[in-house]
Amino acid sequence: MTQSAFIPPTPEQRRTILAEYGFDCEERIREEKCKKMTTLSRSRRWELEKIGAFPPRHSLGRCSCTWLLSDVLWWLRNPPVIAKVNNPYENAKKKRERESGSARVE
Repeated sequence: MTQSAFIPPTPEQRRTILAEYGFDCEERIREEKCKKMTTLSRSRRWELEKIGAFPPRHSLGRCSCTWLLSDVLWWLRNPPVIAKVNNPYENAKKKRERESGSARVE
C-alpha cells in the first residue's frame, strides 16, 4: 500500500480476511488485544488514528472503546506508508549502495 491513509476493507474483504485468520464472524477488540496484535502503544495508535493512518476506534461508553477486528487485521496486512520511519532494511540497502558506489570510484 503506497498511501498514508487507512482505507477500510470492503464487506467482501472483511469476510475474506476474517476467514483467513480463522474467525467465523466480526468481533470488536478492546485495548489489550489491539495492543498485542499491533505491538503499538496506545499513544502511538492514537497519533496514527488522528492522522487517519490507523482504523478509527468505536466508543462503547465514557471510558471504553473498541476496534473492529477486520479493520485491525486489514491494517496489519496493508500498513500505510508513514514518512520518516527508520526502516533498517532501507538503511542497509542505502549503505550497500553508497559502499558499492565508492568502491567503483576508487
